[in-house]
Amino acid sequence: MTKGLACILVLFVALSFWQCNFTASTDTAGESQSDSAKIAFENPNHDFGEIKEGEVVSTVFKFKNVGSMPLNIVSVDVTCGCTVAEKPEKPIGAGKTGEIKVEFNSAGKVGINKKYVTVTSNAVNASEVVSFDVIVNKNQE
Repeated sequence: MTKGLACILVLFVALSFWQCNFTASTDTAGESQSDSAKIAFENPNHDFGEIKEGEVVSTVFKFKNVGSMPLNIVSVDVTCGCTVAEKPEKPIGAGKTGEIKVEFNSAGKVGINKKYVTVTSNAVNASEVVSFDVIVNKNQE
């Protein structure tokens, strides 16, 4: 009787560990994390250097979908009305690249500026932040 009870206990513990490992390897939708989109930025920070007040500068943040499912950019949110960001409208396939275009208007922004753009997507890393730095010098006209 003791051997039988010990075998049942060992089997119960083994099944518990197996179920725990199975649950940990899936996300809330029941899909494996390897079956998802994942965004990887080439360079998440851009330095414009010094510019004169009133100049409008722009850059492109390039990224790659390093996941196995299509990547959908849901939104790009900026921290200031002086910044405009443009997202791709179509999904980015697995292994493909895309761009987030960002424009900064320096009017009234004299001094050191650091601005952020939050990129929200269906990726496993659903919210990523890219940024840029710029020093705006007062226009001496």
